[in-house]
Amino acid sequence: MRQDSPIFTKKGSDFYLIVLCRRILARNYFEWVFAFQKTFLMNPVMNDMVKDIEKYMQKEANEIVNFACKLINTKTENPPGNEILAVSVVEEYFKSLKIPYKIFEKEKKRTNIIGYIGKQKRSQNAPSLLAACHLDVVPAGEGWLRDPFSAYVENGRIFGRGSSDNKGQMASLIAVAKYLKENESGLRGQFILAGVADEERGSALGMEYLLNECGIHADYAIIPDVAHNMQMIDVTEKGALFLEITSFGKQAHGSTPDRGVNAVWNMITLLNRIRQYKFRHTSHPLHSPPTMNLGAIHGGTVANIVPASCKAQIDLRYLPGDSPIDIINDIQCIMKEVEEQHSARFELKITSDQPSTNVPIDNPLVEIITKHTAAILGRKPKPMGQSGSTVTKQLIQKGIISVGFGPGDHDEAHAANESISIQELIDFAKIMALISMEMLT
Repeated sequence: MRQDSPIFTKKGSDFYLIVLCRRILARNYFEWVFAFQKTFLMNPVMNDMVKDIEKYMQKEANEIVNFACKLINTKTENPPGNEILAVSVVEEYFKSLKIPYKIFEKEKKRTNIIGYIGKQKRSQNAPSLLAACHLDVVPAGEGWLRDPFSAYVENGRIFGRGSSDNKGQMASLIAVAKYLKENESGLRGQFILAGVADEERGSALGMEYLLNECGIHADYAIIPDVAHNMQMIDVTEKGALFLEITSFGKQAHGSTPDRGVNAVWNMITLLNRIRQYKFRHTSHPLHSPPTMNLGAIHGGTVANIVPASCKAQIDLRYLPGDSPIDIINDIQCIMKEVEEQHSARFELKITSDQPSTNVPIDNPLVEIITKHTAAILGRKPKPMGQSGSTVTKQLIQKGIISVGFGPGDHDEAHAANESISIQELIDFAKIMALISMEMLT
């Protein structure tokens, strides 16, 4: 270690001792060893590494753009998914770089791919870092100026469905994988790059399947599915509770509605009551208030028939500390009250229940992301809460320290004419390469 290193100056010594003392209080021996090595041994070479990676990723700019466009051009709308189309693109690249990989498929064509770089044996001194992007996209919808599955570049941005959510980020991580593969001999730990299926519909065929049935594990995970232009780190997410309510009635002629039971009118009465529902927890320092969205309602056939059934789908996003069981019980009580007051019968189905999550703001990932983002962008991202759901939920439930962080504008995902900044993708690749090298070498 150089004698002019910052830790040998009084000011530098005090700073690094404070940092080390904070980290000594980490939950286990591995984190203490990791903190010691990174605080005292890695700092002298970090500046040179920043310059090397910045230069490398700028040279990879065209490859990042080309790879992103190839992924966008694969039509992986979910439903039906067909992620195998995007996986074939990733697989070809893994093969060209001699990156070992595995393919997992719970259902035909609903494919996941995972590449591995570095040592595969887990130990306290060889951590593993997982980065995962989803390869499915939401349906294109309406309002596009061009074919959403024919990517194009304009004004420094890539346009097409999935450019921002989440195929552009996958292109950045492919560049990171290439860099790490070229420097693999110096890695103690392992970088795991996953292209996963079914994120847009709950991840039953993607991350949940990989964690629960395929034995996928890591010590840490970064999920670049939160946008906000790398200005935020997702450390907490609202719970997501999706409900489907069916209203049952009795069909009759539209001219004699008194002889039937109108399932649609009963549903309207119920929904108006549910709309007035008050969540138990309404504030959180990192979150916006809880929300409720009536996403779909279907009932009836023609005007002159009393409808015998009606279905409604509701999306509730609740804060950490609230209980999905309490919310469901409250909704069921409202349903029962309406049934008793009207000639009504309802049925409740829980289509998705993703609990709220939290990770400590002072966990190692937040510190490292903050440091390297500041080095590349000149500003520090802030820990924040996320209203949407990412696969960090499933990872945290499995004991993997996980946060969300990545490029993209927050209002681009799921929008018509979706796009992402090319420079942001390059900068993201730089930051992720720095994070990986610090954690894994």
